[in-house]
Amino acid sequence: MIRKVTNEDVKKYEALVERFIKDSVQRNWTESKIRDPGKDIALGNTGMSIDDFRQYLRMEVCVGIQKYNPDYRTPDGRSVKESSFVFTHLMNRCGSLLKRLTKKRHAYGIWATSLEDIMSHANENTQN
Repeated sequence: MIRKVTNEDVKKYEALVERFIKDSVQRNWTESKIRDPGKDIALGNTGMSIDDFRQYLRMEVCVGIQKYNPDYRTPDGRSVKESSFVFTHLMNRCGSLLKRLTKKRHAYGIWATSLEDIMSHANENTQN
């Protein structure tokens, strides 16, 4: 049975989401600044902004909470706390997203790449 997630469940992990924004997003994009909350800053050529990334992480928190099984036991017979499970889930999902967004050969996360180069690379991939 899938657990019903409420706003309060997600709000518990808001500090964790902000930590991932600070540790992961600010490391990969020099133009990203989280100190000015009124500005939504684009992250290179990714098509995402900091607020988009924040929303993505909140969605992954919801998925992690839904996937959490309180009856699960490790091979050692130990239980897993919900916060540890959500942290690990978020770390894995955030890492896979960052790998896709910062691949140099696809020109993600790079301001200097021209749009023509990106579009020609995308056309090559769709024709294959």
